[in-house]
Amino acid sequence: MPRPPPATASVGPVTDDVHPLPAGLLRGEPRPVARNGRWFEGPAWLEDHSLVWSDVIGNRLLRRRPDAGTVTEDVGYGPGVVVEMEPSHHQNGHTVDREGRLLAASHGLRAVVRREADGSWTPLAERWQGGRFNSPNDLVVARDGSTWFTDPRYGLEKPEEGYGGEAELDGCYVYRVTPDGDVQRVSPAMPGPNGLAFSPDESVLHVVDSVDGVLWSYQVVDGSLGARWQQATGQQPDGIRVDTEGRIWSSAGDGVRVWEPGGPDRPATLLGLLPLPERTSNLAFGGPDGSTLAVTGGSRVWLVETGVREAR
Repeated sequence: MPRPPPATASVGPVTDDVHPLPAGLLRGEPRPVARNGRWFEGPAWLEDHSLVWSDVIGNRLLRRRPDAGTVTEDVGYGPGVVVEMEPSHHQNGHTVDREGRLLAASHGLRAVVRREADGSWTPLAERWQGGRFNSPNDLVVARDGSTWFTDPRYGLEKPEEGYGGEAELDGCYVYRVTPDGDVQRVSPAMPGPNGLAFSPDESVLHVVDSVDGVLWSYQVVDGSLGARWQQATGQQPDGIRVDTEGRIWSSAGDGVRVWEPGGPDRPATLLGLLPLPERTSNLAFGGPDGSTLAVTGGSRVWLVETGVREAR
């Protein structure tokens, strides 16, 4: 049975007062490292410091080699960028599990899948109570090894981002896959659940609803979600990451916005904006010391050095 909706606190919209990010959060300017995407999404850093991401509409998984800065080979996406898989079945979000394996939210397969050492892909979650998922969009791995993911209908409703088909579930939700493979529905229905990330102590799960433009926060209780509250509204949030101090970094409209999180009785505080020249879709911290931020946009990927690291 679906869980009843948790208690909700609404604190109203946050004014989008655009200003530069505070000193110390950034240590350089964004530099483009990939181009010619049809819709880039889902960056993730691998253990060898290479960067992977999706061209969702192009139906490709791409990888920027760790030595990309020293090579001139270019297959059309930029020096050192190679096609890792084609077709990619319209993969969207990516992350890496506790064993360093790449996980993907696949619009086309309507599943969460894991890449094994031999290059094959293993389905981790394909159905909920007999019905196929809509089109898993983004995902995060908790310290206990469980995988949490969002399941909107973008891959069903946008033929360029999936293989279409009929919805087999009663709505769009957040799900949790336990380490032993049990799939649990953990959220109330949402119009368009998208990016998600845990607070540093994993007591809170932040979830973006891109249809309503709301950044929600949920209490995490015994492997499920409890009371929720609005952190921010109306600022086009999409992918999100949380740094070790708990700040929320989001690809949001024309750049990356950073918030100091609030609570049930107060909204988040917008700390500032890192502007970029096109709509952004997702982001991920990584690189040799974990402080390089990769940002995907519609057609490009940028790297920027920061003064923070992701909470993991």
